[in-house]
Amino acid sequence: RADGTISLVTGQQTVLEDTGDNVATVVGTHGHSDHVGNFPLSKNSLKRRRKDLAEGQPYPIDDFVSVIPTPGHMGRDVSVLVKGTSEGTVLVAGDLFERCHDEDSLKELSENPQIQETNQQMALQIADVIVPGHGPLFRVHRFVNETENNYGA
Repeated sequence: RADGTISLVTGQQTVLEDTGDNVATVVGTHGHSDHVGNFPLSKNSLKRRRKDLAEGQPYPIDDFVSVIPTPGHMGRDVSVLVKGTSEGTVLVAGDLFERCHDEDSLKELSENPQIQETNQQMALQIADVIVPGHGPLFRVHRFVNETENNYGA
């Protein structure tokens, strides 16, 4: 059995991340069945736009929402970046983060742990809140001493 986080982003457009239908845009963060098993074959799915994302180019959905490449867990992972929320910048991260404090499982679950760790560090710099692929959201705490862990519950 597999379960994953499902996120609904409402704003200028409605975006459903990792499964669903009847919305403006559907984003599957990567190809594992726990994230795209119910992925609709809709003209609005980002499945057709993954080439740009795989080449490292963000894909803007509207003024506040964009899909950004975040490989590591798999080679073509993406995350949804939402700016301007009441909580600040939110990153719906798929399995870039399995859950808060996932350092122990990172290497065993990742196709490329080094790239994933680099993208995790980038995410911790740009997001105020992270929604991981398999757990509750967590806040990013920034410290003066950058060698400290930035994860927070």
